Amino acid sequence: MTRLLSLCLLLLSASLAHAADPVAPLEVRGADGERIPTVVLEPEGGAANPPVAILLHGLTRKKEDWLSDAAPTHGGVLKDTLLRAGYRVYLLDARRHGERATPDAKPGALAKQAHRGEPGPYVAMIADTVKDAHALLTAVLVKGKPPRVLVGGYSMGAQVALLLAAREPRVTHLVTMVPPHIDPTMEEVAPVRHMARIQQDWLLLTSNQDDFAPVADSKALFDAAPSRRKTHKTFDSGHALPREYLDEVSRWLQRVSGR
Repeated sequence: MTRLLSLCLLLLSASLAHAADPVAPLEVRGADGERIPTVVLEPEGGAANPPVAILLHGLTRKKEDWLSDAAPTHGGVLKDTLLRAGYRVYLLDARRHGERATPDAKPGALAKQAHRGEPGPYVAMIADTVKDAHALLTAVLVKGKPPRVLVGGYSMGAQVALLLAAREPRVTHLVTMVPPHIDPTMEEVAPVRHMARIQQDWLLLTSNQDDFAPVADSKALFDAAPSRRKTHKTFDSGHALPREYLDEVSRWLQRVSGR
């Protein structure tokens, strides 16, 4: 729990991203009827049935992280890479983040509450975000089957991406950057409890000095997935990966696109 609180404070102190690209809103509702703030970016090339990518932001962040080149995510670079590769890209705000911020229940406060031994509100935030991502995916796929369905996430977004991929076989490709270690007692939102269902082509990027995801825990997470096409790369850094991690993602995208 201490790691969870420290992670929240680390990301909260980082500069917030500012939207720099024109985006189109998409009307999507969660299973409980709540509006899911979502934008869609169209790829280069104008293909009739392009591959799709859903990107998930980190704790205390927002969907606009993927429109900015700022640390820690440098998300605008990844977004541009996906658009050039022909992906239609979808961005959404997690529960209690971005347009869905709730002053009476901020993500940092929920992390503190979990640290005090009351994980319920934090677990609900993550679980509801996974359900929202699934609702978005369902809305995206209702018009047909794209050639590839990629889900990517950074930090908390990587946690959500793993949980979504475990429940949704229509996800074909998975990119997760520094998913934090979550205590297995929080079973519903602890990825390690769900890795047996990860069959996708998977790229896991971690670091060897990450207080929020120790090396042994990241290795255990990777080893537990039965995926036959999985890649694990480790960087000499902390939880904030060096910008060069994007080069690794780009190379991986080129390889999987050629399969």
